[in-house]
Amino acid sequence: MTDAEALQSTKTEPAGLINTAINIIASPSEAFSELEQRPTKLFPIAVILISMMLVMFWYYTIVDFDWFIDDSLALANLSEDQMEAARDGMTSMSQTTFTMFGVLGGPAAFFVFWVIQAGYLSLMSALIGDRFKFTNWFSLVVWTALPYLLSNVGMAVTVALSPNGQLSAAELNPLTLRNLGMEVNITSLDALFLQLDLTIIWAIALTVMAYKQWLESSWIKACGIVLAPYLLLTGVWAYFALT
Repeated sequence: MTDAEALQSTKTEPAGLINTAINIIASPSEAFSELEQRPTKLFPIAVILISMMLVMFWYYTIVDFDWFIDDSLALANLSEDQMEAARDGMTSMSQTTFTMFGVLGGPAAFFVFWVIQAGYLSLMSALIGDRFKFTNWFSLVVWTALPYLLSNVGMAVTVALSPNGQLSAAELNPLTLRNLGMEVNITSLDALFLQLDLTIIWAIALTVMAYKQWLESSWIKACGIVLAPYLLLTGVWAYFALT
């Protein structure tokens, strides 16, 4: 019996999209089994990206635009000449333009990140010789990203609690490591802590768990393969930050 025939013979009844989403949080192993058999993608992509776009639209339409420009430049750590040039460039754009970039930029970056992540895992599968392809890994990474919905909810709550519109983009997501208290005086590391949040770490942990389950590998192998690019990027970032 081939691997494909063996998989077909062990298929279970479809769990359904909502149940799979719940299981990603409550019972990951069941969700991973479902995704191994049926690598769906559209539902988590739509839920995550549409909710993110709605929150960002809300934020950019209520923010005090002049205050936002001053705050963004203060966070950029620029020289006086660079700050003036940046201010001229930012004030030349309307709030509508900023809204468009904000609404489309974040979701686009997430989608590209998923593609790269799935591409890396499918490359490792090709090198190892397992049966999982790009479509399997892409399905997995978009489903394991579902915890990011908590960040979207957190951002919506933060916007709702800032009626005067003076809300820094750096303070928008309450679940970033920086906003949870991990502030440092090193600009590069502080920027890293501003980008990382608990839900991203949660999603990476779920990917490690799924890799272990799908390939029946050890924890060491699963962590080594899934975390390798993150550790490399973090190491390079930390090197330049500390030197």
